[in-house]
Amino acid sequence: MLGFDSHCHLHFHDFDKDLTEVVARSATAGISHILIPSTDVKTSERSADIAEKYSLYSAAAFHPDHLPDDSTADEDWSSLKSVLLRPRTIAIGETGLDFYHNTFKPEKQIFWFRRHIQLAESLGYPLIVHSRDAESEVLDHLPEKPPVPVILHCWSGDQRLTDIAVSRGYYIGVDGPVTYKKNGDLRSVVSSVPRKQLLVETDSPFLPPEPFRGRRNEPANTRLVVMKIRELQGGSESIESTSFTLWENTMRAYRLHPENRRADVVYRYGDSLYVNVTSKCQNSCVFCIRNTEDGIADYNLRYIQDPPDELVLSTIREFPIEKFKELVFCGFGEPTLRSQLIMKASAAARARGVRTRLNTNGLCTSFMSDDRVLELLGSFDSVSISLNASGAREYNRICPSEVENSWEHLMRFIRLAGRSHIETQLSAVKNSGADIPRVTALAKRLQMPLKVR
Repeated sequence: MLGFDSHCHLHFHDFDKDLTEVVARSATAGISHILIPSTDVKTSERSADIAEKYSLYSAAAFHPDHLPDDSTADEDWSSLKSVLLRPRTIAIGETGLDFYHNTFKPEKQIFWFRRHIQLAESLGYPLIVHSRDAESEVLDHLPEKPPVPVILHCWSGDQRLTDIAVSRGYYIGVDGPVTYKKNGDLRSVVSSVPRKQLLVETDSPFLPPEPFRGRRNEPANTRLVVMKIRELQGGSESIESTSFTLWENTMRAYRLHPENRRADVVYRYGDSLYVNVTSKCQNSCVFCIRNTEDGIADYNLRYIQDPPDELVLSTIREFPIEKFKELVFCGFGEPTLRSQLIMKASAAARARGVRTRLNTNGLCTSFMSDDRVLELLGSFDSVSISLNASGAREYNRICPSEVENSWEHLMRFIRLAGRSHIETQLSAVKNSGADIPRVTALAKRLQMPLKVR
């Protein structure tokens, strides 16, 4: 069986003593994927740590019962956003409304719920929604045509509200209570939901399915919920087939599926934040990581389709970029292919006092005038230019390009960088086949520093 527990709180202290064993049992039970939602900054950080240690996934948010104090709200919100920069933190959740506990006044809950919705839309992250005695109100605040996947966690809305949610394309999370004998109404609702919009979750350590009520729940029990969903959906498929359908639904809901996989617009590397604006490049360098990988350090950087300008700009706008040494425009392709966008993005970052650097292959002179290149360079604080060779023949061997006379265009760009007086560094990759001593000598003649990496 291939399964995905789409909502499991492994960050709670209930799992402190045997977390490794719990994860191992889930794998033995066929649960290949787990997502750990969070309730505040501390649990978001803990969830991210667990996800990275065990190759799981996590989400970050303020639960409606765990909202920040007004006196520290801005700082806490910034800290939460920082967690969303972690490579395996892929969603925002769980947020929402809880009018059962009413830990906070409805007005405050609604303010924070709407804030999370806006953040999810700005970043393109899936949104995990909690609702308790507030199902109608939750639907009132969610968009009718959501630009990101919406997951209604542990949904308990009636048939009318469920029909509305389904018509909007939301995913419906189903937990252990669907197995409880007195929950006939819930089973009726679940049986009505199109199979492609159902997700299975345990909400561990809570809501254990029959026959484990009264015990700590854990992701290995996902199978019992899958079995009940299979029964409610007609029971004609095997348990393995039903579980695979639910697994595939969850992969789509969290934008992990090959058909809709989300690529990271920004990613952390060292003490800098990198901006990934395109997967396109004119070169096919023999050493490039693009030849063998889809990203680095658990970040997915390969776009199915390059992101809209507004997604890149809103991502930079939302994240606390001031916490980093610099903002580097690099990513999985050649950033100057989107010159207008990176100039806007760099200007926005510099307006916030953040240094910006352009990493480039220098071939934009093949499609930009000298004046335009100088304008581009003037938009950044520094530039790093991939030299990678000591001459045209070596360059064509190491960095074969679709650009005719690519070496000449690179040399022209380097000369323009010198004219612009921008802080410039050349780079070369060792063990790439380049003659590093000759590359070093060329950099010296060009009177520019060289970094061999």
